[in-house]
Parts: sequence; C-alpha cells; structure tokens
Amino acid sequence: MVAVTAAALGGWPWGGSAIGPLRWGGLLVTLILAIAALLAALPLAFGLALLRRGGSPGGSLAAAALIEAVRGVPLVTQLLFASFVLPLLLGGGVSKFGMALAALTLHTACLLAEVLRGALQAIPPGQMMAARALGMRPAVAYWTVIWPQARRIAAPAALGVFVGAVKDTSLVSIIGVFDVLGAAKAVVAGTDWRPYHVEVYLAVALLYFGASLALSRVARRMEGPAAS
Repeated sequence: MVAVTAAALGGWPWGGSAIGPLRWGGLLVTLILAIAALLAALPLAFGLALLRRGGSPGGSLAAAALIEAVRGVPLVTQLLFASFVLPLLLGGGVSKFGMALAALTLHTACLLAEVLRGALQAIPPGQMMAARALGMRPAVAYWTVIWPQARRIAAPAALGVFVGAVKDTSLVSIIGVFDVLGAAKAVVAGTDWRPYHVEVYLAVALLYFGASLALSRVARRMEGPAAS
C-alpha cells in the first residue's frame, strides 16, 4: 500500500507529473505525517538517548538541553515557530508541510528519547561489559544484546508516545496544513453536510481510534517473547 501510494504521488504508471506536498490534503496528509514522523523519530530518539546517557559531557549536555527544551514547549508553539519564524530565518523555500513534519518528528523524538534512556538505564551495566569481553564492538553489543531488552522495557511507555504523535497530527491545521480534521471541518461547513456534523466527526474519531489500536497491537508484540 505504501509503495502504491508513493508511486501514485510520483506520477507512475500513467506518466503524469509528481503530486507535491502543496497539493496533498485530508487523510493523505494525516497518514504521511504520522508514518513519516514516527519512522524518522525512532533513529533520532535512539541517538539522543545514547548521546545523553553515555556521550561526552558536551554532547550529553547538548542532548539534554534539546530534549528538555522541546519537552517543555507546547507542540502548538513549536508548530507556529516552525511555520512562521523558521522560514524567515532560512529565507523561505520550505513548505508548511515540511515544517510541520520537522516539528512533529523532533517533538516525538525528544519524548521517545527519554523513554529509551530510562529503558537503557534499567539494563545492568554488566551485560555491556560481558559483551565487550566477548569481543563485540559497542555498536554490535547495543544492537544484539542491549537493544532487544530495552525495546521490551520501553514498549508500554513508547506506545503512549506513538499514540500521542498520531493524535498530534490534528494540530497541524492551525498552521494551514489541510489534514483529515481540516477536511472534516470543510465538509461540515457546507450546507448540505451540516446536519451530519456528528457523523463526520465520529468518522474522524474512529480513524484515530483505529490507528491507536493498531499501534497498541504493535507495542504488545514488542513486549512479547517473539520480539526477543
């Protein structure tokens, strides 16, 4: 499904021009924002967690400052800053969709970094020492010994971050990004659909509920023995 959607947006197979972010809207925007933000936030969160936990004093301080700054500022403020202030600093040329995606990714990554850092701290240091004694490189030891355990420990709290990230996509409408909630508002604004506003918003609520339920199933699989 992802491959088909990406091909269609790129103009294949009918040979048309690519459909850029400026022409995206509704459910497509919500899905792309949610999926892209989660996928991009995972490696960034892992890097921030490792840097804050065991990096150099300067790197640890920089990671801690970034994480605490992002966690301490409401996402709405970050979206407004990314949409109206950053383009002035960068000289423009960046779409609101790109700015919204960057803000969502950074916000999710910083929240998830603290979850992963707590999970890493719950693993006894002796396991890394034993892996190094067996000749494993630090990266290999983290990937094969530490990460599988940290993943199961972090799964319940990470689920809350993932679900929150999916629901946070509804905030992008305040900066003019036309997501599924914005589409629902536009539909309800029409005279013909105004009597069905309850059904329209209920459909949007069921969409978010379905996404959250799917993420909860993934988190339960991460907790189980099959993830080891």
